[in-house]
Amino acid sequence: MATSTATSAGISTGGILVIAGVAIALLWSTVLGVILALVGLIAFGGFAKGKWY
Repeated sequence: MATSTATSAGISTGGILVIAGVAIALLWSTVLGVILALVGLIAFGGFAKGKWY
C-alpha cells in the first residue's frame, strides 16, 4: 500500500503557505503576506530543512 505524506504533488504545507503569502503580499497586504511566507519557511521546513522554494 502507498503511504500518504504531508505533500501534494511535491508541494508541502510550507510551500503552500509561502505561495499564499506571496499572493497576499502582492494583492492585499504586504506585511501580512511577508509574515505568512516567513511562517511557511521557518515552521514548515524552508530554512529548517535547507530547501529553497
